[in-house]
Amino acid sequence: MALVLSLSLFSQAETPEILDQQIDKGIDLMFQKKHSQSIELLLSLESIAKKNQWYEQVFRSTLNIGANYYLLSDYGEAVIFYLQAYEVAIEHLGPRQEMTVLNNIGILYFKELDNEQAKHYFQKAYQKAKAIKDRVKVGYYAVNLALVSNKMKQPDSAQSYIEEALPLLKEDPTVFIQAKMAQSEMFLLKKQFTTSEKIALNLLSQLQDVSQIENKVFVYLILAEIHEKQNHLSQALSYGLKARNLNTSMENRSEVYGYLSDLYGKMGVLEKALVYKDSVIMASDSLTLMRNRKLFENEKVKFQIQNYKHELSESKEIMRQERRFLYSIIGISLLLITFILWVLRSNSIKHKQRKTIVDLELAKEKSDYLLIEKQLREQETLALLEQERLKNELEVKNRKLTAKALYLSSKNSLIEEVIKSLSKHKEISDNPELKKQIRELKKHLKTDTQWDSFFTHFEEVNPGFLDRLRQKHDTLTPSDIRFITYLYMNLTNKEIASLLNITPQSCRKRKERISNKLNIPEDTTLHTYLSKI
Repeated sequence: MALVLSLSLFSQAETPEILDQQIDKGIDLMFQKKHSQSIELLLSLESIAKKNQWYEQVFRSTLNIGANYYLLSDYGEAVIFYLQAYEVAIEHLGPRQEMTVLNNIGILYFKELDNEQAKHYFQKAYQKAKAIKDRVKVGYYAVNLALVSNKMKQPDSAQSYIEEALPLLKEDPTVFIQAKMAQSEMFLLKKQFTTSEKIALNLLSQLQDVSQIENKVFVYLILAEIHEKQNHLSQALSYGLKARNLNTSMENRSEVYGYLSDLYGKMGVLEKALVYKDSVIMASDSLTLMRNRKLFENEKVKFQIQNYKHELSESKEIMRQERRFLYSIIGISLLLITFILWVLRSNSIKHKQRKTIVDLELAKEKSDYLLIEKQLREQETLALLEQERLKNELEVKNRKLTAKALYLSSKNSLIEEVIKSLSKHKEISDNPELKKQIRELKKHLKTDTQWDSFFTHFEEVNPGFLDRLRQKHDTLTPSDIRFITYLYMNLTNKEIASLLNITPQSCRKRKERISNKLNIPEDTTLHTYLSKI
């Protein structure tokens, strides 16, 4: 039957959608507790999915094989397949599949009472759900983190997870109830007994379905512990007996018997305490026996799977014939590849030739560039020579201005000396006509327009200097400006003294006075300052 099933699946699974339908059938068999058939079917589907590289289907089939082993209490095998599914999720799928596997592995460790590892895997799943912003899954994994935090006696950590989960689970009543159960247990650990009892009693009214028996036992034990902590031992015993009367799993039965044994011991009823202690031992033995039967069933399932793999190997003979046809296609493909490589080689040679031509063109462009660069350097040299020529012309013009200023000064000095000489003669002072001529001559000295012509010419040679000077220092007098123009023309103290008809010592003092007036720093000369205006 296994071989027929395998061949039928290979013929039907033509698309990922059809394979998904077959995987759903395998999951249904698992929930019907037909684990052998479910695992056999899912293994064959996993093989088909791997062959076709349908990684979503590989993931689903592998994950549910692990789930079968989990329900068979073979946690070792379950972890192996969960890890395989995790590798597929990491390499080919994404965080949504990764967090599903991580949560399942966390549940395995939780069942094995390895709370540290359980919390580690729940935390990883929780972080991935947050990263992809899957609010519902964040709520699921936060509930698991709260439950394991309670087992680790960390009620504050559990409270933060529960407060986050409750608003996210309003649309999922089953998981919402588990969140409230975790909340009731958390308040019990925090010794807030009234709040814990109120939540637990409210939960009891909602746990009426037969499928909720395990949850109901959990709530009864919480209520029993609440009353035990408050020393209400009779009420605690009442809730403990209610939990015992429920037809529950052997694991829960052992836990309930253990609690009743401890409670009777606390109440001083040693006979019943011993009876329940014996019941715990018997339940543990039964649980061990049951697990031994499950181990036997697992080994039988493994044998059937091994036999199924052997039958699959026999079916490979049929596939060899298909491979021969495939090899012929590969041979033709190789010939075609050879031809393509020859074409590519020819194109490569042509490409190299084109590259050589391009290199020559680049060399020519580089040569042209160097020639242009040389011409630019020559133009820069010419520009510097032109700049030097203009500078020399400026100096020549300034020297001419100096000569003109010296001429004007000497002319005026000569006229003044003539006037002084004439004024000393008595004949001239008694002659009204000559006195009139002397006054006209003095008037001519005061209204001489040649100095205005000098400043006009200075402005042409040094455009804008006087305007900038006046704008920057509006307190300068015309006499100061005239002195500054001589300094700007780089005249010596002796030349300026000659122009102004003063001594060189007076010229130096006047320079100091003007420097102070312009607020020039001590480390800067007056000529340097003026050249920057």
